[in-house]
Amino acid sequence: MMHKYKALGVALAAVLALSALAAQAASASPLTVTGGGTTFYTGDQDKTPWIWTDGSLSAECVATTITASSSGESVTETTWTATYDKCTGFGFALMHWNHNGCTYTFTTPTQISPGVVTWSASNIHIVCPVGKSIEYTPTSFGVSVCTRFINSQTPTGGHVVGRNVAGSSPTDVTLEITLEGIHYTGTGGVCGNSETHTNWKWTGNSTVSAFSNGGHSTLRSIKFS
Repeated sequence: MMHKYKALGVALAAVLALSALAAQAASASPLTVTGGGTTFYTGDQDKTPWIWTDGSLSAECVATTITASSSGESVTETTWTATYDKCTGFGFALMHWNHNGCTYTFTTPTQISPGVVTWSASNIHIVCPVGKSIEYTPTSFGVSVCTRFINSQTPTGGHVVGRNVAGSSPTDVTLEITLEGIHYTGTGGVCGNSETHTNWKWTGNSTVSAFSNGGHSTLRSIKFS
């Protein structure tokens, strides 16, 4: 009798494990592209500035653009390039960014409600070429104050929420970014020093539209399943 219960327990554990795996797989929510093929994406500034801050040094950009491309109707991973423009800090300094080929990779998000998904920090990766980093330099009266360096990494806190835009045609999506625990080093002063700091935070919203051509003139619909 004991062996029977033991065997039943093992079988039940196996069923529960398979159910958990199935639920985990079902929770993944790729981006669905109408028409498939190659798709080109552009995300613009959406209503509020993009802000990077560690509590003392902050950058605020009001002309942010992100771009990406993908293949097929079901997109599980995208790699984005970014341009930050019209950036200021301290109320007077200009903030200059150089991405040096660094990009942002988003893996498959998780659905939290119909048409709404989330990427945890562990699903977002800053990827830089070997020996390169994102460089961020505040200047005052044309003179560099210092430089901050953001290397390849996965942020340690926060998330990004993606939403389908109701009523849009062709349909597009929004991204709401709140990422924390971004690591950086600096050249001194307000930029930090050669030690690795872990307290940079990135917030911002973007509306993302999709196109069927590289010239970004023919829109196509995208949505989170």
